[in-house]
Amino acid sequence: MIAIGNPSATSAGFACFDVETTGLDADRARVIEVAVVRIASTGEVVGEWTTLVDAGTGDLGRVDIHGIQPEWLESAPAFTEIAGDLAAELSDYVPVAHNAPFDIRFLESEWGRLGIGPMGLTAIDTLDVARSHGLPGRLGLLAEALEVPLDDAHQALDDSMALAGVMAAFLDRGFELPAVPTFPRALLPAPTGRSERRPERDGAPDR
Repeated sequence: MIAIGNPSATSAGFACFDVETTGLDADRARVIEVAVVRIASTGEVVGEWTTLVDAGTGDLGRVDIHGIQPEWLESAPAFTEIAGDLAAELSDYVPVAHNAPFDIRFLESEWGRLGIGPMGLTAIDTLDVARSHGLPGRLGLLAEALEVPLDDAHQALDDSMALAGVMAAFLDRGFELPAVPTFPRALLPAPTGRSERRPERDGAPDR
């Protein structure tokens, strides 16, 4: 563990990411939405990015949980088209996820289909950090305990935004964090700039 007060541990900032998937088995299920919210070492949000992902399947799993409709993916990019953009969003930041092994397995599985080698993604797991400080394990309950807003659970951008708030709260409280390196810049694949957000809801657009 590295103390959060150590400048070398925090100067790079953090890239908080989340995925929505068609199931729980990364060998068979697919990523259908991904988001990254980047924060500075001070906890300030400095960037956000999200996209739906066309996984090429009509079986989207628990639609009642993630809310993603099949027709939304008709114009969405495939993972091969957004892999470079995802890597660019993570580059030079320390990746962060809640229950990180789950999200990492899915992204590594999708990346493996590109045939360019492993993604090599590691991340701070806020679930582990929360439990080590006696805080709730579920992201919604953790956000509530830390007075962080979570608008819509199981939407990748909203979960990532809440996760960024959780990380900012950890930073503010001086919690110790695991020694996780920044995600390296990759030459391939190149970003395409393609993305497709969820449709507007309740008469208001997503961020």
